Amino acid sequence: MYHNQPNQVYVFVPYYIPYQVPPVPKFDVTKEEQHSDSEKEQTKVMQEEIHTNASGIVRGKGQLWTEEEINNLVSFYKKYNGNWKYIIKHLKGRNISQCSQKYRKLIDQQKRTKKKWSAEEDRILLESYAEFGREWIKISQKLPGRTSKQVRDRYVNQIDPNINHQQWTDQEDEKILEEFKKGGARWAIISKMLNNRSENQVKNRFYFTILKKYQGQQHPYLKIQQ
Repeated sequence: MYHNQPNQVYVFVPYYIPYQVPPVPKFDVTKEEQHSDSEKEQTKVMQEEIHTNASGIVRGKGQLWTEEEINNLVSFYKKYNGNWKYIIKHLKGRNISQCSQKYRKLIDQQKRTKKKWSAEEDRILLESYAEFGREWIKISQKLPGRTSKQVRDRYVNQIDPNINHQQWTDQEDEKILEEFKKGGARWAIISKMLNNRSENQVKNRFYFTILKKYQGQQHPYLKIQQ
């Protein structure tokens, strides 16, 4: 007797595998900070401006100028009439920006140099003032090496024909002290309240005479440190 076997049926039952959350890695804060600082330092170096000259030579930012470099700068500036494209070729390790800024500083220093006024300069100053009045910039253009401030101070405080050089009076001293107590060292304003006294005259009178005369004090710049 033949029996018909039923077909086998396979049933797949899913097997659950529990998922484990991986542990959170522990970071060494010290190492992380060191690494961060290193990255910051590298970024800083990359972002810093690199100075090169026309020959492509790199030079550190803010490096001091040597006396030889300064002499070459002045010499080649005159030779090439200020053409930086030619000047820079003789200053290895410097770029045009550095050279132009340095030259401008040298010129400013020369203008600020305090040298004794000559009789000829005073003559030109007086004639120029008669022509231009208080236009100090125009006057300074007639006096090479003098700034407009130097010209103005020289005229106002020294050679103005209207300056009163007579002996000081007690009334003037009292007025200076009174106004100083009210508003401080406003020498230009105080001088206008007196009889043709210059700002410099008033300032010197206060520090060298009035302080000692009325308050027994000495000019702070003349005090000897113990």
